[in-house]
Amino acid sequence: MGKRGLQSVGWIVSGLVLAAVVWWAAHQPAPTLPAASEDLFALGLAVVLYGICTALRAERWRTLLYDVDARPSRGDAYRLVLVGYMGNNVLPARAGDLMRVVLMAPRADTTKRFVVGTLVAERLLDVAVLVVLFLVLATTIAGGAGLPGGTTGAVLAGLVVAALVACAVSFGMLRRRGLIDRVRAFAAPMIASTRNLRGRHGAGMLGLTILIWLGEAGVWGSCAAAVNLGASPLEALYLVALASMFSLIPSGPGYAGTQDAAAVIGVKAIGGTSAQAVSYLILVRFVLLVPITVAGLVALALRYGGLSGLRMAARA
Repeated sequence: MGKRGLQSVGWIVSGLVLAAVVWWAAHQPAPTLPAASEDLFALGLAVVLYGICTALRAERWRTLLYDVDARPSRGDAYRLVLVGYMGNNVLPARAGDLMRVVLMAPRADTTKRFVVGTLVAERLLDVAVLVVLFLVLATTIAGGAGLPGGTTGAVLAGLVVAALVACAVSFGMLRRRGLIDRVRAFAAPMIASTRNLRGRHGAGMLGLTILIWLGEAGVWGSCAAAVNLGASPLEALYLVALASMFSLIPSGPGYAGTQDAAAVIGVKAIGGTSAQAVSYLILVRFVLLVPITVAGLVALALRYGGLSGLRMAARA
């Protein structure tokens, strides 16, 4: 399936799941938003913590770039993380990642493929931490909520096996045609960051990734406190891990639908009411999408020339 096909699947999945969530929410009691001073403080804390997590992500990206001999400035790393999140929130097919690549490569004096490789390493670090957290917490504190059932699990296992078979067949075809060396040379910059994740550097990146997701759990836990959900630190960590697993499902901009469903399932799994789930979903969506999207738009317009500057960088 090509890029357009995956994009179409994402839009369809987002539309169906979001429609189901909206239909469900419309049949629940009206949500209550923070009004008391302590609830507003918890909401403000969530925004601050998300800003700190974003800064940590920028530092991690800058370190990964330095490890492949790129030379990004700290300012560009911070601003382009904002731009990337903005793009992923409002555009399809994770276009924000493409923005980061085309805008960072010339500023870090490196190639676009090396920058792509750092994004791959970021994703692998995140997935490695989140999969472990999700499996442990889903089976211990949430009674298996969010884990695929028998039929779904069998389908997922079949898809994994099919993907492995397809990779093996593709490798065999490339080898028979004598293209392995050419593919290896093309892909080398894109796997350099991942290949370097070993020893002290790899341990440091893994530790920083764990810190990032602990901070994200603080964001989700603060949102829970703002709606008087009362999630424990482990339950908040479960919520963010569950939402992140759902975000791996093809979806539209901002993980519309999939992340919403994860929030509802998670709140119900830890004992929250339907009204709390709706209120929680609204707050989480606000904290994760609105401030960083506005900041990213401002950074793109003021520092990188807006859409015209982005088009020029893409053509370079």
